[in-house]
Amino acid sequence: MAAHVSLGTLPLENLRRKPLRTAALLVVVTMLTIAFYAGSMLSLNLDAGLTSMEERMGADLMVVPQNTGAKAEALLTNGDSNTFYFTNDISSMVAKADGVAQESAQTYISSLTADCCDEKVQIIGFDPATDFVIEPWITSQFDGTLADGQIVAGANINVSADGSVKLYGHRFPVVAQLGATGTSLDNSVFVNMATVPQVVRYSAEVGHPAIPEGYEDKVTSAVLVKVAPGYDARTVASNIERATGISDLGYVYPGGVTASTKSSLGAIMRYVAVFVAIFWAMGVAVLLAVFSATANERKREFASLRIMGATRGQLVRLIVGESTLIGAIGGVAGVGLSSLAILPFSALIGRELQLPYLQTGLGTVALLVVLALAFAVATGALASLVAAVRLSRPEAYLTLREGE
Repeated sequence: MAAHVSLGTLPLENLRRKPLRTAALLVVVTMLTIAFYAGSMLSLNLDAGLTSMEERMGADLMVVPQNTGAKAEALLTNGDSNTFYFTNDISSMVAKADGVAQESAQTYISSLTADCCDEKVQIIGFDPATDFVIEPWITSQFDGTLADGQIVAGANINVSADGSVKLYGHRFPVVAQLGATGTSLDNSVFVNMATVPQVVRYSAEVGHPAIPEGYEDKVTSAVLVKVAPGYDARTVASNIERATGISDLGYVYPGGVTASTKSSLGAIMRYVAVFVAIFWAMGVAVLLAVFSATANERKREFASLRIMGATRGQLVRLIVGESTLIGAIGGVAGVGLSSLAILPFSALIGRELQLPYLQTGLGTVALLVVLALAFAVATGALASLVAAVRLSRPEAYLTLREGE
């Protein structure tokens, strides 16, 4: 017995009976949804990463060795791990400069991608007693005291089942793992300054000394400075040069890094917005052309429906119903494919972009999914509405005669 077909089920039946046409329309809507959803997701994640980076930048100035400014900036964004250091007591000299309200030393060591290490990570040694950048962040998630030989792991660090990370052939116990920031801090481990010489000795024991012998207790990679009220960072940098007597120091201004990164992200987001707008306009034009062409081919079908009693409004709902189904199915496919390409690979995307990149929360993702689906359905409906209204105007018998 033939299945009963009503006006309500007719849109789905029409799509099923024209698989090639339906597939072509689905591809167009799917690609439009991917452009909208993926572009919006990437923009939101980059913005979240920048916001996180700004929250972690508690220093107004970083004093680093000559020609290492780019390496230090990479630590603030999402660059590669590095090892660089002074071999003198730079911290105490910086503290004497006019305009320095607070200072704290840090040491940076890059581990190896080898059997001696679980993975290549940035090892950051800091002084919990004086630090005003990392310590407040760690304290918000770990209320204990970081003992010698213990580490705090960043969000992307793979901690073994026994709660440790192997660095230079030695297992360091992990006392806490921090939340994601979207910066290179996610690929870092944090130790107190007393643990730095231990790390250096372990590196020498496996044949890859991170720092030359005899300097393990002396090295400082950077001095983080908070300037006193009434001073600006560049003036304090000049004061530090005079106080230390060293003219070839390097300086990094985190606020400038943030501004530069914000400018770069702004340019990227503008390009994404223009691309999505152009792609959407082209997609709507293609859909409009396809719906118009197929509608002309279906004049006899529409005329028959009018003769059987279908109203003009019902014809419009039929065509719009077909396009709405295409929009919904294509939207789900586009959202699904984009999510599979973005959500599991957030860390990899951040590393490749070399920019702060932080996956937004589930609430934002859910809202974006709803918007993307609404965008897909509205795009399909808009493309078909013009053809639907135009075809519903002629009288049934005239349309039938045109199709003869």
